[in-house]
Amino acid sequence: MSNWINFSILWMLTGSPVAAAVILLLAYAIADWYAFGFLRGVAHAVADFHRGRRLRLALLHNPHDRKARADLGDILVSQRRYRRAIAIVKPLADENPHDLNALYMLGVACLATGRVREGEIFLGEVYEADPGYRDGAALLQLGRFRVRRGDGSAAEPLRRYLETHPHHVEARFLLSQACVLARDHAAAAAERARCWREYETELPYQRRRDRIWAWRARPSRPLIYAAAACCGIALVGAALQRSTPSAHAAADLRSSPTPRSSAPPAR
Repeated sequence: MSNWINFSILWMLTGSPVAAAVILLLAYAIADWYAFGFLRGVAHAVADFHRGRRLRLALLHNPHDRKARADLGDILVSQRRYRRAIAIVKPLADENPHDLNALYMLGVACLATGRVREGEIFLGEVYEADPGYRDGAALLQLGRFRVRRGDGSAAEPLRRYLETHPHHVEARFLLSQACVLARDHAAAAAERARCWREYETELPYQRRRDRIWAWRARPSRPLIYAAAACCGIALVGAALQRSTPSAHAAADLRSSPTPRSSAPPAR
């Protein structure tokens, strides 16, 4: 509904539906660039789709290509096709039980498909072998999936992760959720406040990445933005409604024929 209102307002201002549509799409693109980056995510998804097709063809010709198998598994995990990812990546771990990349992907895919014990074992092996692998992502994944399951032990890996990444916004928010699960509401409120403070000190590209977590930590902020936007749209719409009748009246006056005098012309 709001999209149609915006389009109608722009149509009245420009007098052209095409120009209104172009302006609206351009405004959405600019807002997305500075806010969430959905369009960039769509572009990456399309690129991964085409790259995945090429990798599947490569595996059909050479099933022993470890690099193609690992790259395809990474794409499948990013696409959340976890069961397919397990089938693709498992041969890598079978051939080399110390392949941290394969163990990490298997751990994430197993946790996402409900195979909790196996997933935590795989990620635990990754962390024990190399705590800095993927910048410590094994601990973050353990905490993330424990929070999703409502496991009260989620705070332990998140606190260990934050020891080396104290400014990580998502981890701060997840820790606040873990504190709620542990019924420690004071600690949860403190972590939400810390999450917002860390977000405010980030660079613009980091804010774009972490905005969703910061807004979840302080939901009043997006509500204020939404209310201000609705008020602005309502004011512009009211102003246009007031100006439209007078413009139509002026146009009708100009288009009406001028009455002719019935008196004979003077000689």
